[in-house]
Amino acid sequence: MIKILLLNILLISTFTSASSSIGEAKNLFKIDIIEVLGTKKVEAEAILEKIDAKTGESLNTYTLKEDIKKIYEMKYFESVEAHHKIVKGKNHLVLKVIEKPIISKISFTGNDEVSGDDLKEQVKTREFNILDVNTIKSDIQLLQKYYEEKGFYLASVTYDLTKNEFGGLDLIFNVKEFDKVTVKKIIFLGNHDLPDEDLKAMMSTQEETLFSGMSGSGNFKEFNFKTDVERLKYLYKSKGYLQINIGNPVITVSEDKKWIFITIDVKEGPKFDVNNIFFNGELLFTESEMREKVDLRSGKVYSEETLRRDIQVLTEMYQDKGYAFANVLRRLQIVPGENKVDIHYSFEKGQVAYFGKVIVKGNTKTRDKVVRRELRVYEGMKYSGSLLRKSKENVNRLGFFEPGSVIFNTVSPRGKDNILDVEITVKERQTGQISLGAGYSTATKGFFQASIAQNNFRGLGQNLNLNVSLSENQKTYNLGFTEPYFLDSKWTAGADIYKTSNGLISSFSSEKYGGDIRVGYPIFEYTRLFLTLRHEVTEIEDVRNPTIDLDTENGTAATLKTTLRYDKRDNIFEPTKGVYASISFENAGMYGDQFWLKGAFEGRYYYPVYEELVFRSRLKLEQITKTVADKDVPRTEKFQMGGSRNMRGYNYEDIGPQELLEDKQDAGTFDTFNVGGQFSILSQFEFEHPLVKEAGLKWVVFFDAGNVYADEFNPEKFTLRQDYGFGFRWFSPIGVLRFEFGYPIDPKEDEGGQQFHFDIGQLF
Repeated sequence: MIKILLLNILLISTFTSASSSIGEAKNLFKIDIIEVLGTKKVEAEAILEKIDAKTGESLNTYTLKEDIKKIYEMKYFESVEAHHKIVKGKNHLVLKVIEKPIISKISFTGNDEVSGDDLKEQVKTREFNILDVNTIKSDIQLLQKYYEEKGFYLASVTYDLTKNEFGGLDLIFNVKEFDKVTVKKIIFLGNHDLPDEDLKAMMSTQEETLFSGMSGSGNFKEFNFKTDVERLKYLYKSKGYLQINIGNPVITVSEDKKWIFITIDVKEGPKFDVNNIFFNGELLFTESEMREKVDLRSGKVYSEETLRRDIQVLTEMYQDKGYAFANVLRRLQIVPGENKVDIHYSFEKGQVAYFGKVIVKGNTKTRDKVVRRELRVYEGMKYSGSLLRKSKENVNRLGFFEPGSVIFNTVSPRGKDNILDVEITVKERQTGQISLGAGYSTATKGFFQASIAQNNFRGLGQNLNLNVSLSENQKTYNLGFTEPYFLDSKWTAGADIYKTSNGLISSFSSEKYGGDIRVGYPIFEYTRLFLTLRHEVTEIEDVRNPTIDLDTENGTAATLKTTLRYDKRDNIFEPTKGVYASISFENAGMYGDQFWLKGAFEGRYYYPVYEELVFRSRLKLEQITKTVADKDVPRTEKFQMGGSRNMRGYNYEDIGPQELLEDKQDAGTFDTFNVGGQFSILSQFEFEHPLVKEAGLKWVVFFDAGNVYADEFNPEKFTLRQDYGFGFRWFSPIGVLRFEFGYPIDPKEDEGGQQFHFDIGQLF
């Protein structure tokens, strides 16, 4: 006989109010058997492992209440019931559950502009998972945020659940996209001292522009807009407006729901100057030493940005003494009745710390030593903040890792508070490529290019490149190898072999082949001295210029080149900030047929103007002179300008000394030949910014100024040719493709107007 007993009063009250107070726990019965009924997808063992009730033990009201709660918290069940059943004199605890239904299918309706696959990647609910309404509600927020980032600010999402023939549920997200909402106008009220243009430049939210469809500018993103308000406050405080007040922006949507108008009310308040600066707390330096290090001084306009940098400098001063945990606090105190502010610095030095282990993570290909040899800190040395910062800059400068992926963390081992292990995490980027390309260049006409380049060869930081470029007017073959740390020493070693054919010069066609070997050694921080020995043979043909002397042009040049190079760019392949400078002297005449001396200076400067807008500039000076009285400088070594590599508003050979001469191959015909110069000057200025960042597409505007002079530099005859223009750059798999339109300023009569240039390779 089977007897079933429901725990009517006590158990029902326990199950229906799991959080209610039941007072002292009461024993119910000793459990002989536990049964689980109603499970389909969830294993009964999973429930038994979750609860505290066990066979052979007495069940009380508290344990039963907690077990019911634990089963509910598994989130797999719609209802849970407990029953007491006596079978043949044994007590059975029966747990009856009803599982939540399964999501069989997820679909989207109304998503005309965004694909269902893209939307499905955004949600956390997955097909064949148990229904969780809270997760679905969270998914709706994720989808609306995703639409907002795409520019659909008014998009809304709801959901429906429908039973299907298999007993499961189909989840349908209903999307109303509406049209993209674009920021038409940003209006500022009350900004008397800072113009609208300065304020708009500080914001990530931008008005619609001509390139909005490609760059995404003009899209309204609520999260970005909230940070824009803080950006504006920071800008004002960096200009001295300590009491800046920016009201809640008013956002107006046009009647057709396509445009947004944003009005921002600004109350600037007075501009504050620095009154006095005070240093308090645990001082390790004299006040005069600290005042020399900071930029904010008494009488200067207060700047939040400058203050932030000063705190970093002061912190590093303490850290360079080993106080890794030094804390610099600042307090601002406005002088009553005056537009002045006192700055109070307070110092807490903490304890002296030492570097422990240095660990490199994430470098699946790059050897540890490639990273370690760039470090300025080592295990066991006293902590130094500035050296740790320089170490991170050096690792970034390698260019082997994704931008922003190099992270230096300091962690204290357990029980060793004064020891800091350095954990370096990197994410490797693609440093090698095999590319084939064909196209058309305005200078070289049709071309074919093949290259194999590996900037981190074998994971040892070595550089190996093989390049073949074939075109109608020019052919180049080059094989080069560089070892930056030869035999794990500080020496750099490398070699090249090459062959080039050039038909671009109007006077003749030339062919050069040869090779070089080079060594370098660091003499200062970021500075190396290089020596290069080159052997080159020149052969010319198809001579048109009657003044060309074959004895001067043809033959062997044996040169020794000395180069002093300073390189403090943040990334050698795609720099955004830093300085590069080099000065070199190359002397031909160790043996062979050519005798000349060439000197060159080049300086480059990179500066991030605002976020990803980068200013780039370059200055290059070159001078060549003969060193033997009866041996002129070969035309192949002289300078000319024009084209995609220097003066982009002009054709190749447009700039330089010109002579009207009879064509040697066409008697009676006179042509103007660029005979080349012995001194050249070139300056270039660019602003570069991503256009479609994900695709590696950037826009650029530029200005060039330069000239070529027949002999040495003469200040009295100094003039510069100029041009300006714009272009696009695509960082493609075969290299940097440059499409540029140049416009000459004050061109001569025989020079063309607008020039279009297409070329491969970064300019500088």
